[in-house]
Amino acid sequence: MGNPYNGYSWKQREDILRAEKRLARNDPQLAYLQSKGPCEICGDPGPHAQWHSEDYSRPYLFSPPAAFILCNVCHQRLHNRFPDEGGKSSDWKVFLAHVRSGGYGREFTAYPHKVRLAWQAQIDAGETLTLHSEHQRELTGHEWWQSLSLDPESLVAPWAHPRPWLERPSTDEYKAAMDRIQPKGGELALLRAHANFPRRCATMRQLARSALSSTSPSQANLMYGKLAHRLADALASKWVPEKREDGSPMWMTTVAEGWQPTGREFEWVMVSNLASIVC
Repeated sequence: MGNPYNGYSWKQREDILRAEKRLARNDPQLAYLQSKGPCEICGDPGPHAQWHSEDYSRPYLFSPPAAFILCNVCHQRLHNRFPDEGGKSSDWKVFLAHVRSGGYGREFTAYPHKVRLAWQAQIDAGETLTLHSEHQRELTGHEWWQSLSLDPESLVAPWAHPRPWLERPSTDEYKAAMDRIQPKGGELALLRAHANFPRRCATMRQLARSALSSTSPSQANLMYGKLAHRLADALASKWVPEKREDGSPMWMTTVAEGWQPTGREFEWVMVSNLASIVC
């Protein structure tokens, strides 16, 4: 409890629980959660009362692909799938092999611990692990739980958000605003470079080098900040920039979500609605 997930802080994660409790029991938004099963990972028919969210952004969503009913075992293992502080892998990939075969989460510990360790070593060596189960199951290979990140940074980084924490303007609204301000030259280069960085995530130093052929992060910061200010003005009632503790607007939040990684410079993650029109 109390841990971040998918780039959302624990406080942000708590907010969705409060919102769920405020809804009336017969609210259509809760229809999926109240069905109580089956588990969306292992297929155990349930009933299951637990639910897991991959998306804590607003407006809140309480059904797939944002929220999923899970059994207790799958829910715990999902949150504990990351390597430990020493970099040692969890047995999440072994667990995935188990549920892909049709096994229920609650049946996983029926395998002796030594056997599970051997299977983990097999996977770590790059070998394929195929298990068998008495339960029949058909999968596409594209289920949401089959491609969850194992990068511990995804717990705190905003690039892991399915949507920005605060709702941003739509793609059409961004496009209309961009047409009004007509960014050119270095501004357009900054936008395009940012949109094409891995995970749309970059520091001002990286953007300066990539877009402006400069070693000065302050040059990129000044140019990008002015552009974001104009864009915010053009969006008018569609977006209000986030504010600092002193009440001053953070214009860059019009284009990106910022975060401070451990041991690295501050990074900005461009919001997807804007990135889709500048790539």
